[in-house]
Amino acid sequence: MSSLAVLLLSGCAGADSSDPSSAAADGADIDNCGVEVGGESPPERIFAMNPAAIENLIALGVEDRIVGAVGDLERMPEDVRAAAEDLDIIHPGGEDYPSSEAVFETEPDFIYSVYPSAFRQDGGVATREELQDLGVQSYLAPGRCPDRDEEQPLEFEEIWTELREVGALVGAEDEAEELVAGQQEALEAVRADLPGDVGDLDVFWWDMGTGEGPTAGGCCGAPGMILRELGVNNAFEDLPDHWSSTTWEQVVERDPDLVVIADFGGEDIDDKLSYVEGDATLRELRAFREGAVVELPFSQTTPGLQNVAAIETIGEHLSGSADR
Repeated sequence: MSSLAVLLLSGCAGADSSDPSSAAADGADIDNCGVEVGGESPPERIFAMNPAAIENLIALGVEDRIVGAVGDLERMPEDVRAAAEDLDIIHPGGEDYPSSEAVFETEPDFIYSVYPSAFRQDGGVATREELQDLGVQSYLAPGRCPDRDEEQPLEFEEIWTELREVGALVGAEDEAEELVAGQQEALEAVRADLPGDVGDLDVFWWDMGTGEGPTAGGCCGAPGMILRELGVNNAFEDLPDHWSSTTWEQVVERDPDLVVIADFGGEDIDDKLSYVEGDATLRELRAFREGAVVELPFSQTTPGLQNVAAIETIGEHLSGSADR
């Protein structure tokens, strides 16, 4: 037996799963990226592999069942941070994950990740097949299934499917439906206030990068989805993937009407704006010269519940700039 199996089985032996939530359904069977997930009772010991997974579980009202998590509290939205402060966050995340030993010490019976990297053979915690063989269920955001076409644009329906499926698995179906309905209503409210000419606007989504060139929001991830929902044109819709590298020459050539900048925290936004101010060409670019810039916290720029907040923020700018 592998050391992974020994560690996991010894941990699970100590877990008490005999008291399923009274709010739980009899169980849900879901085909999640080709892996069957579900059972007779909902999970009682959930490990959240990413901040977005933490946020979804908190929103569904099952934070009391989160036995461990990965994420940086400082980069979470304020309301999520307050609810997550009492969680056992064992690793800040970022470019890597905690060891499998550290995860299994929390004795999880369910591991939830919004990114497939958590389940990779190299660099992840364990493969989903390994977890399944050892009796630990796992769930991966449908928008990041390994066999999903990377050139297929992300849609809000995939985020809502994730909420509904996780809600069914943890016995919080009603809460999931309320969340989805609230998001749909918020989107409709933003659209109702948008000026009629938003379809003429070109938007550059600046994710990261300065001197060596920026990374732009491409066709198929959260940035592209957010801009499509607003009805504006993504200046870099032709670039593949969720985010893609480009050049400042291309940004200048495409002369966007609006720039959306992701703020990764710390000095990130100041560094980006200082770079623009120090470049004679960029600071004269129309969008920068006219102050047509929207800053978004990083949490709103990756797929999840916070994308609606990003749409509301950009929508407010567009509505206030209707006669610009």
